[in-house]
Amino acid sequence: MRPEHAIVPIVRSSPDLPISELLGSGFFIGDGERLLVVTAAHVIKDNPLLEGERYTVVFAGTAGVSAVSISAVLASPDVDLAVCVVEASLLPEAIRLPIASTNPALNEDVVCFEYSSTRIERQPGRTHVSFEPYAHKGNVVRAYDSTFPEGTPTPTLLTSFPALQGASGAPVLVKTTPRRTLAVVGMMVANAERHLMPAQVLKLEDGGSVTEEVRYYLPYGKALACRAVGDALQAMGIPFELADIKPTDGASEGGAPSVVTP
Repeated sequence: MRPEHAIVPIVRSSPDLPISELLGSGFFIGDGERLLVVTAAHVIKDNPLLEGERYTVVFAGTAGVSAVSISAVLASPDVDLAVCVVEASLLPEAIRLPIASTNPALNEDVVCFEYSSTRIERQPGRTHVSFEPYAHKGNVVRAYDSTFPEGTPTPTLLTSFPALQGASGAPVLVKTTPRRTLAVVGMMVANAERHLMPAQVLKLEDGGSVTEEVRYYLPYGKALACRAVGDALQAMGIPFELADIKPTDGASEGGAPSVVTP
């Protein structure tokens, strides 16, 4: 699978610039007729449009790069998740990702593909945009119910890699077997830094009067777990594929995805 056919950058477009600002990342879901992009709700809410602007997804297809406008946005009232509507006929190569039925095992590899490294350079007479996605590989270090800033217990994952600015909305993926496809086990929403062990706090003293303390942090990422994503989509009446995977000691033993249509 080509990840750029399933995971896309979400940008702000203006009348003068087709791509003026990277807002976040997102991934495709939907049934055969509808094409939808899932992202973090704050990607949209924290970036209100000015007059004439629009939200756009950028798709790198085999025939070149396409910029397709988002026609509508539906935000979940419960979690940091939004669904964006795009015209399916304009993106025939788009790959819809299934949502996993359960969290991966903590010793199982997960991957994330996101667009935080996008560069937009304004030059005399033109604007140069470079999409250079990051591919992360790691594991889930903790699965828990988060109550901040959510307010209500929300199934959440901490990943061993960070969520950099522009990565919000990117899927955390795990391989399923025997089909060896990819299923979404989480969606990146924030960073969650943690102190390293006290032995790794560096203190510098100058004659006993001036002390400088350097603290080191683990760059964890925070993701909505697949159960939170799936529950939110169902509550919103959004169709998606469900991949019935099971965490195992080695590889997953997932079956064929089924379509969930509320």
